[in-house]
Amino acid sequence: MSDNEKAADEGNETITIRIRDQTGEETFFKIKKTTKMQKVFETYASRKGIQSSSIRFMLDGERILPDATPKMLEMDDQDQIDCMLEQTGGRSF
Repeated sequence: MSDNEKAADEGNETITIRIRDQTGEETFFKIKKTTKMQKVFETYASRKGIQSSSIRFMLDGERILPDATPKMLEMDDQDQIDCMLEQTGGRSF
């Protein structure tokens, strides 16, 4: 297999990722390693009936940018993404 074929295979490789919300509920997605995370985020929000702008997605404590891909994030099969409700406003004491 040539280097180009290996690179093409890696791009088409599918992985399953888990999105876990604050209640512990998990939603699974099977995606290619080259899929932009924004597509996953919008699909997740649609399934949950919430606006994608009202939630944030974290991997190992770091916020995931919409343009990132699993390959860029070095994600493996069955990796977990944490989903948090966006907190706006509030009072600081």
